[in-house]
Formats: sequence, structure tokens, C-alpha cells
Amino acid sequence: MIPEHPRPSLIDLGTPFLPVGEMRQIACVTELAGATIVGEVDLGPDHWVYAQHLPGDPVFPGSLIVEAAGQLVALWAWANGQRGRPRLLRANAEFRLPVEPAAPRLVLRGEVTRRRHMHFATIAVEAGGVAVASADVVLAVIPFAHS
Repeated sequence: MIPEHPRPSLIDLGTPFLPVGEMRQIACVTELAGATIVGEVDLGPDHWVYAQHLPGDPVFPGSLIVEAAGQLVALWAWANGQRGRPRLLRANAEFRLPVEPAAPRLVLRGEVTRRRHMHFATIAVEAGGVAVASADVVLAVIPFAHS
């Protein structure tokens, strides 16, 4: 079970087309203004991934940081009127420091540019106020077919 985030989100995370359950990474959107979006991933020592990812030397997987970056861009697209199925097309990430169980959350700050259904973003990722990763993401929103 994923715990409820302590702060309300600026976007109802149950509305956009996103993964569910443990694959939903973004727990809260805390800022949404123009090209900027900020979201948080709840972590802490009881997060489900630490028991499975490198037992004895647990770190939060880079693949889930990339997933969180894609979800953040999908949320920006939703907030800006895009409706459809978000698809992460490309991600180029750099990991500076491991994210260990003591980190209570990740904070992702994205700057997004849209060209039609394509979204280009640069995401900075912090844990405990320290830069741990960055990612350049390209996401497409494939419109739902009309019936």
C-alpha cells in the first residue's frame, strides 16, 4: 500500500492516464506555473523497492527515477490540455549520487516545452536538498481514438 502524501497535489493524480499502484511514482505536484512543474516521490526506509533492489545495499533504482521524470512530464501535459496516452520516447539521465533509504522523498523540478503532441523536458532531481540526478525527457501524448 502506498501511503497518502502529507500535502495536497495541485493535480488530481487519479485523473490523468498514469500507471497505478507501486508503478505510480509521483505522489504530489507542488508547483505548476508556465513551463515549470515540480513533483515529489515519497520514499523513506519502508518504501517497497528497498527490500528488492540490492538487498544489503539498497538504493532507489535509476530506472524508477526516469519513470518519475516521464510521469512528471505527462502530468504537465495533462495540466496543459493534452489528452491521450503518454509515451516516453527518449530519456537521457545522469545519476550523481545514490538515493538511499534515509531520503524521505525525491523532488523533481521540470521545465517543459511543447511542440504539438511532443513534450521536451529537462528534469532536476533532488533528495534531501542535494542534486542526485538529472534527465532530459521526450514524451509524446498519443490522442485517444474517437468512437
